[in-house]
Amino acid sequence: MRISLITPPSKNIEPWVPVFESKGVTVHLNSIHPECDFIVNTTQATVGLLDIFHKTYSKIPIISYMLDFYKSVWTAPNPHGYDWHKYKEYLHKSMEIWSISNEGILRMEEEGIDTNKCKFMKIWARFFDYEDPIEDKRYILNPLRPYVADKNFGWLKRACEELNIPLVETKNNMSTSEFQKVIAECSFMCCEYHEMSTGGLTLLEGHRLGKVSVISDSPYQGGRDYLGDRAIYFNDNSYEDFKNTIKEVWENTPTLNRKECEDYCNNHPTLEDTIDIILERLKHLIKV
Repeated sequence: MRISLITPPSKNIEPWVPVFESKGVTVHLNSIHPECDFIVNTTQATVGLLDIFHKTYSKIPIISYMLDFYKSVWTAPNPHGYDWHKYKEYLHKSMEIWSISNEGILRMEEEGIDTNKCKFMKIWARFFDYEDPIEDKRYILNPLRPYVADKNFGWLKRACEELNIPLVETKNNMSTSEFQKVIAECSFMCCEYHEMSTGGLTLLEGHRLGKVSVISDSPYQGGRDYLGDRAIYFNDNSYEDFKNTIKEVWENTPTLNRKECEDYCNNHPTLEDTIDIILERLKHLIKV
């Protein structure tokens, strides 16, 4: 099998390449070959390259690995400059769409995408073993980058200020060691957002260390697909309920059984599992 894999620099996607190659797949990373069986595009950020490849080799079927498709992209200024309408056009053209959460499928359905060709496919998480003691140093951790267009943006900082609770915000600018340390030493984590494709994979990675997370009960919060009933949920339509939930969890922080958390997370697809699932699907589609 030969595929074109289109991705920006990504710690979640680029590791696919050697695993694909170890299984006999020829991968053209951000390039194209006329004998490719599929073009696999992984994000709206690379739709320009996808457009070039498709116009050059229009008969090669497109697979869209859909990381996110937030409503805010249609209603708020776009700080990244992505061509979301072009991306939507290519979702329509795709042979299949693999969404990393049911949230994404719901949003695509609302935008008129044929969800009969959508498959829910969890993305692998970069779990890590932490050598130093895992402790509770009494702060809440927000491990996500700012999504200022989200309707709940700022709720956590506001609640922590009103409740006088220490808050650490990583803002996507810590080193790996610093990032792992603040996860291992937080009291709990929180994703305040109304809409997220996975809730942030850090929530799952932290859960493996025995950390609980507070997330929204919004149907657009993909964290429910990854944490299920192992998360604590707040009412997405009420800041007061969110604040009360934060206060309750802060004052009565759960102590989780780490072995149970590890067992739960060990059932999550690994990198190799992810590639095996993708390959199985691609082999099926070649026969269609």
